[in-house]
Amino acid sequence: MKVYTDGRLPIKSWASSIEEDCLAQAINVANLPIAQSHIVLCPDTHLGYGVPIGCVIFTDGAVIPNAVGVDQGCGVAMLKTGLTVEDLGDKLQPTLNLIAARIPTGFRQQAEPMSNDQAFEAVGTELPESVHRVWWEKSIASLGTLGGGNHFIEFQADPDGNVYVMLHSGSRGLGKMIGDHYHKMAVEECHRWHTQLPTDDLAFFPLGTEEHEDYLTAMNFGLKYAEANRDLMLAEVTTAILNSWPTATPEVLVNVHHNFAAWENHKGRNGIVHRKGAIRARLGETLLIPGSMGTASYIGRGLGNPDSFDTCQHGAGRAMGRKDAERRYAAGELENLSTFMGNRGILMGGHAAEAIDEHPGAYKVIEQVMEDSSDLVEPVTRLRPLGVIKG
Repeated sequence: MKVYTDGRLPIKSWASSIEEDCLAQAINVANLPIAQSHIVLCPDTHLGYGVPIGCVIFTDGAVIPNAVGVDQGCGVAMLKTGLTVEDLGDKLQPTLNLIAARIPTGFRQQAEPMSNDQAFEAVGTELPESVHRVWWEKSIASLGTLGGGNHFIEFQADPDGNVYVMLHSGSRGLGKMIGDHYHKMAVEECHRWHTQLPTDDLAFFPLGTEEHEDYLTAMNFGLKYAEANRDLMLAEVTTAILNSWPTATPEVLVNVHHNFAAWENHKGRNGIVHRKGAIRARLGETLLIPGSMGTASYIGRGLGNPDSFDTCQHGAGRAMGRKDAERRYAAGELENLSTFMGNRGILMGGHAAEAIDEHPGAYKVIEQVMEDSSDLVEPVTRLRPLGVIKG
């Protein structure tokens, strides 16, 4: 861990490599008057919108929409299939194709969306007043869809050949509508009260305000939506697995968020912990840490490190931006994606072959990230990729 002291609060960083722009963002966060104790940067940290990805902020109760981001509840879920690599035979590619045909990816939505009542039943709660009905109505057709970017569905194997499926997705367009609306509102409120901010990107709602409660209620609805979204896709994956391998016994092992804010007690104080691209890692908690689509992922166990506010990284973390990755790929600096994956025996489904900005070379080395986090999370199972679906 390295400590930076350029801001009002110290910044504790577990990252062995960090961009200057990312550190500058973290210094702005450290200068926020509502932040408590110190700021945390996880090993996978990189530049984000206003707040770095992989940043943890413990406030005095104030809530910062951009410290959660526009994909509330984005997270990772996992199925254990009950299959071994030997059981897969030649059926993995057709199964990937079937899943990609049944689960919309990218900007695609459901061709036949569920009804309003079915959607509420899936999410498990009624619509709060702080979530505009027009947002909800637009988002129903996205329930059970993967999205694009770094979202994925991946078949993986442990060292003993047991097969798992890891799925990464979030609250889709609903989360963006919630995030954008409340960030804009926070900026307006901070200006109205002449709040001194390092940057408008860090606008917040103070504890005790109506807007504070509205945002947390809306965010928590986004978390429920994101969890339901993953559950619906896992059900489709389960159907596809049983179609290909009727003797499989798929079961959900984990379904965790990595974009959220929650009341917690740390350093003898109560406050709100914001985890943006970071997962809670209390002592003994089971964690999922995906790498890139061409490298290993991990099942881990939290170590409950108080210096990180019981948090660890949510993945490998980007080493370069999307446009930079595309430029380097076009220039031949990154290996042809299909060749890279083919040489490693990793099958691709959906639009994975077109996801140049998701090239494994655009990510940090997952083994280094795990080494950097040795006092945050204990690696339990290393998983190698067998086949991946991307948006």
